[in-house]
Amino acid sequence: LPDKLCDEFFGVYCLISRSSNKYYKNRCYIGYTVDPNRRIRQHNAGTQFGGASRTDHRGPWDMVLIIYGFPNSVSALRFEWAWQNPDKSRRLRPLELKKSQKETAFAFRLRIVCCMLNTEPWKRLSLTLRWLMPECEIPFSHRLPEHIAIEHGVIKKSWIMVKESMENAKAICNCVICEQKIISLTELLRCVECSSHFHMECLAKTVLKKNGEYNNFLFPVGGSCPVCFAKFLWGNMIRDQRAVLALINSSSGDKLLTEVPVGKLVRT
Repeated sequence: LPDKLCDEFFGVYCLISRSSNKYYKNRCYIGYTVDPNRRIRQHNAGTQFGGASRTDHRGPWDMVLIIYGFPNSVSALRFEWAWQNPDKSRRLRPLELKKSQKETAFAFRLRIVCCMLNTEPWKRLSLTLRWLMPECEIPFSHRLPEHIAIEHGVIKKSWIMVKESMENAKAICNCVICEQKIISLTELLRCVECSSHFHMECLAKTVLKKNGEYNNFLFPVGGSCPVCFAKFLWGNMIRDQRAVLALINSSSGDKLLTEVPVGKLVRT
């Protein structure tokens, strides 16, 4: 087994130019990354080191803000495109978002992202908005949904410790809700508090019905475990599922194909 696996990360960020050239100073750039610390170095190093052509020779750049917690890269890339193109996005176009004369480029970009986080489908994702440079923080134009976390400071790469996480692995149980066997690991969701196992579809339907949302949505924003009543966000359950799959795929041992970790994964 490998000692550790890099935790998945899908983020969309905003850069601000600190160029001495007044034509470029305070311009913003929206981008997608799986490694924000590496990405800002690339932007400031230039295209020959992986930076974007639109940021080349227009910096130095500061990565001020990042949104992360997307379920996959496709979701993050769609968010990036909509943030870049609010006038073309089907979800944002009706809002007619335009920069006012008194607004800075960054204030406008922040207003756009605040509107996005209050708009379907993004407002139902369990995302985190992080001020990478807290000194650049300005007030939100719109109040964000309560389940969206707001954090401050630099991002540290997160690792899943493989051996420690799998030390107390247990056999996959039947779904607590329907009591049927969970055939595929891609169907499995687990409660990290009580170690109950569920079919993804069964848990989604149960929580949606409890929340009165069954006829309107495919998955809930969050809910509570039907067994121990521990509260969870749906996005965190999906991220846990993907991490468990990554752990199991990292091993060629037959034993691990029928067992999953118990409790929270060990991260560092």
